[in-house]
Amino acid sequence: MHFVLLATHTPDICPTANTTTRDLLLKIAPDLPSLAQQAGVDIVAGPFVNREHTVVVVVQSDKAENVDRFLMEARLPQWNSVRVLPSLTMEEGLTEIRAQTPIF
Repeated sequence: MHFVLLATHTPDICPTANTTTRDLLLKIAPDLPSLAQQAGVDIVAGPFVNREHTVVVVVQSDKAENVDRFLMEARLPQWNSVRVLPSLTMEEGLTEIRAQTPIF
């Protein structure tokens, strides 16, 4: 299953403004692929960063617990509020839509 991870932080904790967060990110970022792999997670896209203090990552795993383990090992929840959105590919979503009976 795919999961879209949306991690947001405030400007004062942003790695561009906060030395502690910056040092943590610079230490952890190179290890993200191996941390994901160890947790049983494949990084499909990202991490993407932007000026809205949001990090977006698309991952794939057979268990939500693996995604949670990856997040904890990557330490993202220490300086972000992280939303985990279970998601389908467009093809999977269309198959699901075709199988459902519309209510209107």
